[in-house]
This record gives sequence, C-alpha cells and structure tokens, in this order.
Amino acid sequence: MEETLQLISSLVTSVAVPLLGIFLFYDSKRRAAAADATRAETENITQYADEWQKLYNEKAQHETLLNTKIDTLYTQLSQQRDELNQLKTRLATLTARLQYTEPLKCTHTTCTRRQPPYTPNQPSQPNNPTTTTQPTPQ
Repeated sequence: MEETLQLISSLVTSVAVPLLGIFLFYDSKRRAAAADATRAETENITQYADEWQKLYNEKAQHETLLNTKIDTLYTQLSQQRDELNQLKTRLATLTARLQYTEPLKCTHTTCTRRQPPYTPNQPSQPNNPTTTTQPTPQ
C-alpha cells in the first residue's frame, strides 16, 4: 500500500501541482497583461496631452509675439502721425510767411528801383497781379 500511496503521491505531484500552478498564476498573468495594457494606454494618452500642451504653448508664444509686433506698429504709427502733424504745422507757418513776403518781393533785378517800394512803417500791400516776377532785360 505504501507503494500505491507513493505512486498516487508522485502522480499528484507531477500532474496536479503544475495544473494547480497554471490555474493560480494564470490570473496573475492576465492581471499583469491588463496592467501593461493600461500602462501603455496611459503613456499614449500622456504623449497626446504633451503634444497638445506643446502646440498650445507655441500658439500662445506666437500670439504674444504678434501682439508685441502690433503694439510696436501702433507706436510707430503714432510717431509718424505726430511727425506729420508737426510737418503740416511747419508747412502752414511757412505758407503764411510766404504770403506775407509775396507783396514785398522785388520785381527788378536791380534794387535801386525796387518795385513795390517798401518802407519799414508801411503796412504790407496786397499782391499786385500786374507786376511780373521775371527779371527785366538790361
């Protein structure tokens, strides 16, 4: 009987223990595979999120750059408008001076016969359309 018991015992240990091990560790292998799949999916989602974050940061940086450029252009436009206003003011001043000096202009090349005659206390005379501004031949 001891031999039969030993035979049964060896059969159980040679067949039953590996089968029992398969059933016990199959579940852990399946859990390990599921955990690996979940880990891979999480890494994939993380990569997508990192790409979107990178694109968002690039867009925000580009937007900041464009806003800075727009502000610079508006500053330049303001400076040019100020300069244009100064030039218009200067043009108006010079035009007024020209209109003031036009009637005082000498129409003769020789100043001994100045036309129109000018005295310092005399008010300016309106421009005479009959006078010519061309020099007289000598």
